[in-house]
Amino acid sequence: MSDADAANGSSATAESAASGRGTGFKADSLALGMVIVLAMTIVQRAIGFFRGIWFCRLMDDAVVGQWSMAFGFITLITPVMLLGIPGSLPRYVEHFRSRGQLGSFLRRIGLTTGCLAVIGFCIMWCCPQWFGWLIFLQPQDATLIYAVGVGVLSIVFFNFINDLNSSLRQVRMVSVMQFMQGVGFGIGGVAWLATGGGLTGLVLTFSATTVLATTPGLWRLRRGWSGMPIATESFDAPKMWRRILPYAAALWAMNLIGNVFELSDRYMILHFMPGAGVGGESIGQSAVGQYHSGRILPMLFLSLATLLGGILMPYLAADWESGRVDAVRRRLKQVLLGVSACFTLIASGTLILSPWLFGTLLEGRYDDGLSLLPMAFVFCSWSALVMIGQNYLWVAEKGKWVTVALSIGLVSNIALNAWLLPRMGLQGAVLATLTANGIVMVGVWLAMVRCGYVADHTAFYVAVMPATVLAGPWVAVASVTIVMITSPAMRQWAEEGVALARERFAFLAPASA
Repeated sequence: MSDADAANGSSATAESAASGRGTGFKADSLALGMVIVLAMTIVQRAIGFFRGIWFCRLMDDAVVGQWSMAFGFITLITPVMLLGIPGSLPRYVEHFRSRGQLGSFLRRIGLTTGCLAVIGFCIMWCCPQWFGWLIFLQPQDATLIYAVGVGVLSIVFFNFINDLNSSLRQVRMVSVMQFMQGVGFGIGGVAWLATGGGLTGLVLTFSATTVLATTPGLWRLRRGWSGMPIATESFDAPKMWRRILPYAAALWAMNLIGNVFELSDRYMILHFMPGAGVGGESIGQSAVGQYHSGRILPMLFLSLATLLGGILMPYLAADWESGRVDAVRRRLKQVLLGVSACFTLIASGTLILSPWLFGTLLEGRYDDGLSLLPMAFVFCSWSALVMIGQNYLWVAEKGKWVTVALSIGLVSNIALNAWLLPRMGLQGAVLATLTANGIVMVGVWLAMVRCGYVADHTAFYVAVMPATVLAGPWVAVASVTIVMITSPAMRQWAEEGVALARERFAFLAPASA
């Protein structure tokens, strides 16, 4: 075989690997995946919004605060106790799949993940009072802590199946899983509380619906597994761990710092709110409940960004493995600009409706949450953009810079909260979190540029658009309109969307004469 033939064969192999053809898992296209995610998310997040509203209506603000802390702990502890190992799936599944070694890779990752999850649950089972103080600032009924432990196990299982399907670019199945989990918990949680159920049962309802939502993903994995490529070389387990562990360690540090950063404002409110502390736990829990009400809608941005980032990562990894670095930068730029514009418009519309939402749906009980809503939209939008943009650093295996940026943001958040909370109350907490998220965003942007990402005026638009809601919703709408008119990247993004729509719905066009 000539060198040219070998090169052509290698190129064809890479292209086949990138597209997912020739295996039992035909990859969904990125554009189609984004459309599906958007459509499913609209319904899912609408139900999630009403779920949050009804949770606030059916529980007093102190219990809402306890639910917020319990759910936040489940989110925080899960990636930390797993040492970042299952987080390597989106980056390395394509690498081992193309070599026919995916089964060997997954057996080791799955076994390690299961052992770490069981160890974490056993520690919670043995020390319920300590975890009660850690999560709620006061000892709790051991049954509630055990329920939280079950919630941790359920989310570990769900995330593993979800990440594996996402890594194989089975976007439709990932969307179905996320939809089932969100809708199932929304219906089950509201039904439980409406019939007089308590917090422990609510956590167990979350666990049950989360496990049930893995069913479609398990079905897809079983069907597609028989078509996987056969290994052409022996599997080198020590080599695998040498490559995986540095990535997992950086991801673990990022998850630890990131989740502590995300939860730090609530812990600071719990401890530093005027009147909180020893004997005043209910004051801090009520303040967390008010804070939670103001984050119900903005937090939907983070949920959507998590979905989009998880879907985008395997496509970026496939492009990177095939040497198409420019495609990675182009895709990321378009996604970031589109997400920033959409989130700004959604925030603007919500702010216009917010007096009715808080006055009617929340019965006027969460005025403090209403007052912090504009700043919450800004810092949640910035955090969502970081969540998507950091994929560039992870695909380039430079994720340590994400941890550095988050560490600086965490220190800033704690220091600013400790200074502003006693002086300004909840407004001080939100201002501190807003500033800290801005610091993290700038840090990640600088790290991306240092690692080869080309930052132009589009990056400026991406960062500034969400902040315009602080000047009022109509100012924000005007800013998005100006960017859509003047930005070449936005026009290209819109043109590609129109072309995709024409391709997908060409059968609706009248036949030519």
